[in-house]
Amino acid sequence: MDFLKGFGKLAGDVTGLVLGGTVRVAGELVNSNYIKEIGNDVERVTAKTGELAGQAASGVWDVGAGLLTADRQQAKTGLDELGDAAATTVAGVSHGIEYVVGSGKDMMTGIKENDKDLLKEGAKKMGKAAAVTIIGIGLVDLVDGPDGTDSSGTV
Repeated sequence: MDFLKGFGKLAGDVTGLVLGGTVRVAGELVNSNYIKEIGNDVERVTAKTGELAGQAASGVWDVGAGLLTADRQQAKTGLDELGDAAATTVAGVSHGIEYVVGSGKDMMTGIKENDKDLLKEGAKKMGKAAAVTIIGIGLVDLVDGPDGTDSSGTV
């Protein structure tokens, strides 16, 4: 269902702009390009998360509607959308893991070879990955409710 995909993308774009923009403003206030870069990454990642959530919701809708109406094509389309969303998510997680591992290697090499610039660059990358992840998890916690409960208070 295109409406759900569009809504997910819009929600991700708006949320990313608000969160990323807030971090960028903080970077501007302290005159830090590093913090501004984190804001840019938060915006990009949050927008992508919204897009994927919309695609997954659309897929679930199409699968359900296809099963209820015995429309095999709609159900297949929904399964394809779910598969695409899952594949994109796995690729993103894989890329994130590679980034963190690479940053850790840079830090270890910097320590081993007493290369302060390499150590500093690895630490900056690791810090950026952590900040983007923490802000992203905070967004998920906000949606899920406090301590992983939904709005009805159930776990």
